[in-house]
Amino acid sequence: MIINMNIKKIIINILERAIQIFIIFVLYCSVLAGILFRMLIIGGGLFIFLKEYFWISWYLADPTIFSKNLVFCWLNSYLHIPFFFSDIWLYLKVMIFIVGLILFIISLTNLVIGFKRKIGLIQERIYKRIRHPQNLSIIIMAFPLFLYHGFRMGNFVSWVQFIFLMIIYSDIGDIKLKKKYPEEFQSYYENSGFFLPRVLPYRISYYFSAVYNKKFRYPLLLSIYILCIYMLYQLFLVLPFYWI
Repeated sequence: MIINMNIKKIIINILERAIQIFIIFVLYCSVLAGILFRMLIIGGGLFIFLKEYFWISWYLADPTIFSKNLVFCWLNSYLHIPFFFSDIWLYLKVMIFIVGLILFIISLTNLVIGFKRKIGLIQERIYKRIRHPQNLSIIIMAFPLFLYHGFRMGNFVSWVQFIFLMIIYSDIGDIKLKKKYPEEFQSYYENSGFFLPRVLPYRISYYFSAVYNKKFRYPLLLSIYILCIYMLYQLFLVLPFYWI
């Protein structure tokens, strides 16, 4: 009898939670649709661009590849390590995607609630420490998608390029927020990080800021990008890559 009562309580609690979630969804669905649609267009559009038209991203990494045999290009090579063809690598990619998806849901939920409450500049929960958690989640989810089949150097390079594009897109978001909330954003900017919680003091990160010092930031980003491509090419020369 006691067991039956406990089961009934559990069922009732589950139903109550389900009703609450449904009510919240109905109340917030309009805001959710607007935010989610923009994210899918921008994040998904960039991903499709790099995934389906990979040769464009490859050309940005190495403009000389079109004068060579694309089949035997270094970007078309796979890393010959059994781990990247094992079930463990598959499970790891699934876990990485799930982590990104959870972060996306959390950040999206906080964003929707903030917009619905019309609190202005959202600085609550995860947004208190990170300004662009939703963009970080898209980068994380994109990693296993880019490297869906083994570890091809060109796909990894495309993912690296995707990160830089998301950085630029996030910079645009910061600039818009600065214009919309000039005083409030200043305090928020000083106490929050970009994709990760703030590590460098504000007086140092100020010199790398897209909001206050973009003339220095983008040449620096370009230099970092070129260095990343160079390092990846050196890895290609050292590690056991092969062509299919």
